[in-house]
Amino acid sequence: MKRVLGFLALLVASWGGAAATRVQPPGMACAQAKAAALERARALEAVLARDLPPDETAASTDVLNYRLDIEIDYDLQRLAGRNTITVRAVQDGVERMVLRLWQGFVATVTVDGRAASVQRRNAETLEVALGRSYAAGEEFQVEVAYAGTPQMGGMGSIFFTTHATRPIVFTLSEPWYAYTWWPVKEDNGDKATADLLYTVPASWTVASNGVLVGVEEVSGGRKRFHWRTDYPTAPYLFFFSATPYTTFEGHFSAGNTSMPVQFFIYPEHDTPANRTAWLWSLDMLGVFGSLYGPYPFLLEKYGIYEFPFGGGMEHQTFTGQGGFAEDLTAHELSHQWWGDMVTCATWHDIWLNEGFATYSEALWEEFASGSSDPAALRAAMSQLKPGRVDGSVYCFDVSNVNRIFSWNFSYAKGAWVLHMLRGIVGDETFFRILQVYRQRFEYKSATTEEFQAVAEEVAGADLDWFFQPWVYGTGAPAYRYGQRGYEVEGRHWVDVFLQQAQSSSYPLFPMPVELAISTGAGVSRTTVWLRERLQHYLIPLDSPVSGVAVDPDGWILATSNVEVAFDEGPPRVVSVTPPPRPPAGRWSRKRRRCGWCSTRPWWCGRSSSLWWVRTAGRYRCR
Repeated sequence: MKRVLGFLALLVASWGGAAATRVQPPGMACAQAKAAALERARALEAVLARDLPPDETAASTDVLNYRLDIEIDYDLQRLAGRNTITVRAVQDGVERMVLRLWQGFVATVTVDGRAASVQRRNAETLEVALGRSYAAGEEFQVEVAYAGTPQMGGMGSIFFTTHATRPIVFTLSEPWYAYTWWPVKEDNGDKATADLLYTVPASWTVASNGVLVGVEEVSGGRKRFHWRTDYPTAPYLFFFSATPYTTFEGHFSAGNTSMPVQFFIYPEHDTPANRTAWLWSLDMLGVFGSLYGPYPFLLEKYGIYEFPFGGGMEHQTFTGQGGFAEDLTAHELSHQWWGDMVTCATWHDIWLNEGFATYSEALWEEFASGSSDPAALRAAMSQLKPGRVDGSVYCFDVSNVNRIFSWNFSYAKGAWVLHMLRGIVGDETFFRILQVYRQRFEYKSATTEEFQAVAEEVAGADLDWFFQPWVYGTGAPAYRYGQRGYEVEGRHWVDVFLQQAQSSSYPLFPMPVELAISTGAGVSRTTVWLRERLQHYLIPLDSPVSGVAVDPDGWILATSNVEVAFDEGPPRVVSVTPPPRPPAGRWSRKRRRCGWCSTRPWWCGRSSSLWWVRTAGRYRCR
């Protein structure tokens, strides 16, 4: 009970109505709140801590549309409703379908109007016998009528609570808890359109996905709100929130399309400052649209509704927020592209949602003025450094929801993977990668492997050397470096050693590393490849060196970057008399490239040697 009360106290503390001053990254608040909610779930019902069980029938069916019509009884904390699911068989011989629905509901099921045989596999899962065999391409309707007490508590669930003594009922299904309040096929790869009808007390307003088709009065002093979305939506992104909201609206235009931007706020928090804070989303829509392509749901809406959750939740077309911080709004809005339009195919790939949204916070800071502000980008990324790097960005353990929503790994380190990828391939190629990724997986789901394939295709290069240590591996480099200047026969040189000093339990991180070299003539920049634990670089200069900075713009997530006493290392050859002759035959000095690092000139960034040796028919720098 102490754990539950502690969680509730945390939520109460986060519900304040003033525009928030950023004390921590909004993604961190979101991750922490989700983790705290999971702890509540574990305290109330251990079953919610389990991973989503496999559905061997998932690939055989494609849900086209849900029509969900539910009545909400706040006093009894009960739901009663009917979900009509339109399904297409995608294989021959489809005879059964697996749905998820909490065992606290009493349910009856029909298929194309005929009573169906239903077997409960476990507390969350139903297996429906379809009554006959369906061939690929055939459509059928599964209708589930249900009533009872939903599973409550935890992040993914339905909540009956209050704000300032006013009642509120809201849902949050991520990652796989839609079944706690409605019957559904929970599969991120199976997106569907929906009609969503909610019957509530007449004084309430209901927020949900898509556009509001209409509101009708029904018996008993109640109203039925009918929302509809024609955009494919992943199951965990459907939602409702019902309470006596105050509403206001803005408009966003893109080309010839004008889209409403709707805001549902608690009456007690409806202040000019809070309205202004949320209206920043109009500018953000323009900035993210210029970077990522047009807002994905222009024919419906964008909106923000207030809910009692410490952080935010990116429900498709309508974001739930527990506050008014600018970066929280940017984080959640960007999810409409990365998470909603393109959804992580599995929860192993959650960084494709959360890492992208966290990096979007930094991109908003960079481009908020209308053009790129590198200083603002550096400042934003410095605030997004993970507190730990001893885990992978790719989430191998999806049985642990705390791990799925790890701030350090899925959010912050995931954002840094994108930042470093941008630094490697350059701005033009990076944003082209995002455009192609969007086009290829628009309104679908994607895996990490598929994102890497797009990045490699657009960049025209193998990027496995980057993705393997940074996405699938653990740790990060710890840089140590030193430098010494030389003058030989009137020419100036700087010898730089660069070391990856992280624990040997972590992998090597091959990276292009920029050096800023200061001389009396100013600051020059050069990029070297660091592929080993320790390498030396001999760099020619026009005047004596006065200092060297490693990764001066902070493009690499390093746990440390420390200048130390110079390490002599092996001898370096800077002059040879007489100069060596180029090898004979077709390997001319002009055409020859190093077989290891592909550099063309005599001097090679891998080593300080001017000598090349022929090994296995290829010339290589020593």
